[in-house]
Amino acid sequence: MQEIYDKAQELADLIVESTAYKTLREAEELVEGNTEVTELVGEFNGKAQRIAEKERTMEPVEPDEKQEFQDVSSRIQENPLLQRLLQAQADYAMMMNKVNNILQSTLEGKPAVAE
Repeated sequence: MQEIYDKAQELADLIVESTAYKTLREAEELVEGNTEVTELVGEFNGKAQRIAEKERTMEPVEPDEKQEFQDVSSRIQENPLLQRLLQAQADYAMMMNKVNNILQSTLEGKPAVAE
């Protein structure tokens, strides 16, 4: 069993050294270190939760609430730091999906494909 654990550690070390992981961590740190961006994300989450709660309880969502949510959504979509983070998350997820596909295929006795 120890050999399996050692190989898992080797894989983890390789992932930590990968460009996808390093880019993700860098993007996360940039976002976390930017008060304006974290406040924007907090505002977005707050508005989204209020609207979701109203929809869940069948309360009407007022037009001004919808407009405010749309405005903050637009600001989120236009923010370069958040776009960088989203791209980094997508790249990292793609890498990890390929790793998982290789593991799953091998465990199922199929040829491993990391496309």
